[in-house]
Order: sequence, then structure tokens, then C-alpha cells
Amino acid sequence: MGFAEKFIEQASAALSLCDDRLIAKAGEANPWFCPLFVKHRLNALKESLEQDKSLLLQLLDFEVPATAPRLITIVAAGNIPLVCWHDLVCALAYASAHPDGVTLEVKLSSKDNVLLPAIVDRLYNMENSCLNGIRIRFVSRADPGTRAILFTGGSNAEAYYRQAFPGIPVLIRTGRSSVAVLDGTESEEELEGLVRDCFLYFGLGCRNVSLLMVPFEYDFLPFVQKTATVMGPVLSSHKNYMSALRHARACALMLKDPAGQENPYPEDFFVLEESEGLNPPVAVVHYTKYNKREDISFFLEKNRDLIQCVAGTGEVPLGKTQFPAFTDYADRLNTLEWLQKLSY
Repeated sequence: MGFAEKFIEQASAALSLCDDRLIAKAGEANPWFCPLFVKHRLNALKESLEQDKSLLLQLLDFEVPATAPRLITIVAAGNIPLVCWHDLVCALAYASAHPDGVTLEVKLSSKDNVLLPAIVDRLYNMENSCLNGIRIRFVSRADPGTRAILFTGGSNAEAYYRQAFPGIPVLIRTGRSSVAVLDGTESEEELEGLVRDCFLYFGLGCRNVSLLMVPFEYDFLPFVQKTATVMGPVLSSHKNYMSALRHARACALMLKDPAGQENPYPEDFFVLEESEGLNPPVAVVHYTKYNKREDISFFLEKNRDLIQCVAGTGEVPLGKTQFPAFTDYADRLNTLEWLQKLSY
């Protein structure tokens, strides 16, 4: 059994072994990691392994020459649970293929430093482990001798790593957000999917929809009502989210035009704001109006480097932004290809 087949089987089991105690511990480290969303993430990753199995068996089986780097660093963000999972899978495939062995170090965010070490530990302890021969260490600081860095994070951290590791290959993925294109004919099922696209992980992921593109005269009421039904209970019971919502409401009131019309949508769980901004605060959903399809194409192309994915299209149906295929690489940068080119 090769690495890919063994990893798929064992990683699926390790994800399933993440019990309520571990999930609660992750929530203690990061209050935004509520149990419902952590479980959703674990299940989504497990389903992805099973659904993409045929593809993974091909993608994760490649050759690495002896001259390729033997110390690789993953620098992870902490916005959603196990956000660096894809990088880990790619780096493990690289390490397993290297003829001289690889040390893989992972610098986790303090906001997401519970789940992955537990999963890796369980993988190491499995019989005939897929990690045999691979050295994984969790670090607080990247080793000065690292030969390549997979980085996800903000612009300040990006600047630091570029300066601190001159001449070292760094695959940079910075903050993006996602968009949904609507036309007013969305079904109940599609609206429910849109709500999840917007509010899973409290909207903190790069694949969370933060901006709605809608036609003029679009009726937001069905979306507002569906949000209350689908996500109202979890949003209203989360202290940090409700604090962010109160702040967003206060800001909206201060910026309100006294001569303007009253908002016809009494949102209970978010603030709806007309803006083309792609990164609204937590508890705020932006929307922008379009006249024709060309307006949509122009906006999406203009903001191509700021958008992770576009929901409401044939490529990403509503409700599927948090279920990417393995080849839906972050920022459209092929991680496996980048790793394989390190020895060129």
C-alpha cells in the first residue's frame, strides 16, 4: 500500500477520533471555534478524503529527487479549524516521496494549535503508520535553516518572512474572501446553502461569502428569514459574535443618513450594508447591485486577486464554498506543483 492510499485510510480514521473533549479544548484555545463548526470542519475534511480518493491516489504519488529540500516549514493561519490541512497533506506527500527523508515543521497559530497536533499524534501511533520515516515537529518559530516555506497569513507576517528568509522559496497565500452572484430566482435550498456559505465559521474563512452581487430591486427578505432559521440559534448563542453584531449595528446607526429611508429588512443576526468592499467586519454582509451580466464579469475580473471563489455559478453552486475539491488550491496556487519544482 502506497503513501496516498495509506494516508487516506488513516487520516480519515484520525479525523473521526476527534472526540468532544478535544473539540472543547480547541474551543478553549479559540472561542470562535464553536463545537458545531469544528465538527463540520472535521466531517468536511473526512468526506473530502473519501470523495476525492481516486484523484488523491494520482496527485499524491510523485517523484522527488535527492537534491530536493529536506526541511520544509508550514506557517499556518488560525481563522478556521485546521486551516493548514491542505498544506500538510501536500507536504506529507512530498516528504514520503523524498529518498533521503524530510523534516516537516509546522508553525501553528495560537488560535488553532490543538487539533492538528492531536491528529498527527494519532497518525504516528497507528500500526504501519503513513508517517513512518517522516519527521514532523511543531514549532513556535521557523528554523533559520528551512529550505522552503508554505505561508498563509496577513500582509505584516508576509513582510516578515520575506525579510527574514531572503532567497528561500516562499509560497504566499494572503487573506481573500468570496462572492456570491444572485439573480432573485434562488430556491429555498439554494438560499439555505447561501446562508451556510456566509455564516459557517462566523464568516471568518477565505471561502466564506462576504459580498452578494444582486440585481436592482432584489428582495433580501427570503435570505434574511433563512438566516434566522438556519443559523440564528448558533449565532445568537455565541458571545463573541453577538458582541461583534452589536458593534456593527452601532456603526451602522452612526453612519446612517438621517434623510435616508428606513431599512426594510430588520436583520436580527447580521447587518446588511451596500458596499463593494470584500472584507466587511464580522456580522456584516456587503452587497452590490448590477444591471447586466457584463457588470458582474467586470467586477470579478477587476478583483480577481482578492477573491477566493465565486458562489452561485456552475463552478461553485450555492452552499458548496466550504466543500472545495482538493484541486481548488488557495489563491489558485498549485501547492503540489510548487513543492515538486523546489529541486529544479
